Amino acid sequence: MSHEVPAAVNVADAPKFLNAIEVAQRLRVSRSTVYNLIASGRLAAHRNGGGKIRPRGVRVAESAVEAYLADSLIAPSEVA
Repeated sequence: MSHEVPAAVNVADAPKFLNAIEVAQRLRVSRSTVYNLIASGRLAAHRNGGGKIRPRGVRVAESAVEAYLADSLIAPSEVA
């Protein structure tokens, strides 16, 4: 039986997850707009917990928010 110690995990390397309010503040939209983006599939999210009495809501990876912003970038000729 081997007693190997698992490699140390750097917390700074772990992905950061944001709740709907934090995503709304970052995108400067309402919380309901964030839920609509998630429902339409334009913003990837994870459901956190499945409690019947009090579900814990959704979490969005910070990288998903950055990807959404990068995908929604428009060219100057498209503005007019």
